[in-house]
Amino acid sequence: MSWVEDTDVDGFNLNRLVSPETLEVFVDLVVPELQARGVYRTSYGGGTLRAQLFPGRGARLPASHPAAAFRRGAGAVGNDARTEGAVSPA
Repeated sequence: MSWVEDTDVDGFNLNRLVSPETLEVFVDLVVPELQARGVYRTSYGGGTLRAQLFPGRGARLPASHPAAAFRRGAGAVGNDARTEGAVSPA
């Protein structure tokens, strides 16, 4: 059993300590070694974050959700309190 499994680590939090090259060295040298040991992903599943977080609910909010009115091209947002005085993008 590896230390990652023993400690139940969920991820790696990295900070740039010395220079931008430090991150590049980590990515080029450490990540492949972690992947070879089976403790770091080699690929990610497809789809949106929403579909990953809420399986079976779809990749988008349902049309009945208030935020769905703000989709591009939805046509549902009119001149109401949410858009009154808003500046349209050019």
